[in-house]
Amino acid sequence: MNETDGETLLTQLGTLGRDLGKEISSLGRMEEIAVDAEGDFRTAYSKVFRNAQGSVEDRKQAAIAETDSLWRVWGKAAAAVRLQRESLKALHARIEIGRTMVSREKALVSLAGRDGTP
Repeated sequence: MNETDGETLLTQLGTLGRDLGKEISSLGRMEEIAVDAEGDFRTAYSKVFRNAQGSVEDRKQAAIAETDSLWRVWGKAAAAVRLQRESLKALHARIEIGRTMVSREKALVSLAGRDGTP
């Protein structure tokens, strides 16, 4: 690798760092959406359960049936949070690989400066 490759690596690391910030902000927004969706589901479920007639099992089934769409919204929001966390893990791994490559490049440049060979 040459000096230009090292500069490219540093530029890419800078971009990844900015991407990391955006992805973390996105995760925060997704978590808020998931919390709101869970709250909506639980509140609706509770109201239906309390107002339903019959045995406990009958009331549970009525609450499940009437809040199914809210449960699905909550589930999808929670899945989006999990997916975003996995995306962040992958981004962290890319950053670590980039750091390793920059360190390697620095070591090669340092060695080349000592005896004139890469």
